[in-house]
Amino acid sequence: MRLARLLLSVLLASLALFTAGDQVTLAQTRGYPYPWFPRVAIVWPHDGQGNPTPVGKSRMVNVSVWPDAKLSGCATPPPSDPAQAPLLLMAVNNEPAVPVPGTPQAVLRTIDGITFNSLEFSNIPADLAAHPSDKFSFVAGLGTYLGPAWVHAADPRTFLPDQVVPTGYSGPDPKELDVRIQVVWPHDANGQYAPVERATFVNIAVDLFEHGTKKSVPPDYALASQRVVGGIGPLLLYAAKENDPMHASSPSAERITYTANGQTFPRWVFNNIPVEPGRQYHFAALPAGIDVAYPTIWTHGPDARTYLPAPKPPLPCGQ
Repeated sequence: MRLARLLLSVLLASLALFTAGDQVTLAQTRGYPYPWFPRVAIVWPHDGQGNPTPVGKSRMVNVSVWPDAKLSGCATPPPSDPAQAPLLLMAVNNEPAVPVPGTPQAVLRTIDGITFNSLEFSNIPADLAAHPSDKFSFVAGLGTYLGPAWVHAADPRTFLPDQVVPTGYSGPDPKELDVRIQVVWPHDANGQYAPVERATFVNIAVDLFEHGTKKSVPPDYALASQRVVGGIGPLLLYAAKENDPMHASSPSAERITYTANGQTFPRWVFNNIPVEPGRQYHFAALPAGIDVAYPTIWTHGPDARTYLPAPKPPLPCGQ
């Protein structure tokens, strides 16, 4: 349930969180003297016995989560309350993201004379030696913040030639949703298909399923066009360029329908999302006003691997 609370709080607050200054203000109003906005800084592949391996031969990874490099570290630890501690989310291929189990170890690091706290997650199963076509996407989050996405894979582009086909309908008001990106269609300014390496826009199609099933929400399931309290709000698209944090768009999804196996299902489409050719993007989508939502993380780009050989520590204390 902590995943649900994190994602819901992120969704409802994210429209105000577009700059580091906004994030600092929000964190300070919640009682943190210095914000601890987590980001995945290191993903270390190994053979399951602690011996380092190339990515393609790894069976497990250790993940190091640091405070955001653009903000002050001041050696401030993350919240000690497990209910408020940072989460590390992992998505396997195009399945919805879930929290990495286990309790991370807090480590005090000093890099370039800057001392700060990190969280170390050890021995996370990510077996590329046995399943070389798999990809593992990691995102760290705390409170109203989702950090940058990190993709661990031999070839981490999202390949989904076969969409998830609904087997029927859920009930009228499912309490838990899987929010699946089904299509990312690259095109040019004239709406004509373009290869990923040349596309300047993408259209993104999202389907909603009852969590853990292939049952689509029913055709009359409605998302509000504006944020609402106590109801199902808009579907927001989260996007991150390369190693930037995830930020939410304004509500702009168009509701359409499609037919599969003789049944009609709803779909929400974000049209004409600008992208820069040759750059890497990560996408996710979430609706407001529902208790539990699990998003897929879709990576778009000609080379989608995460390169961060020398992660930067946070700023010195007081800056």
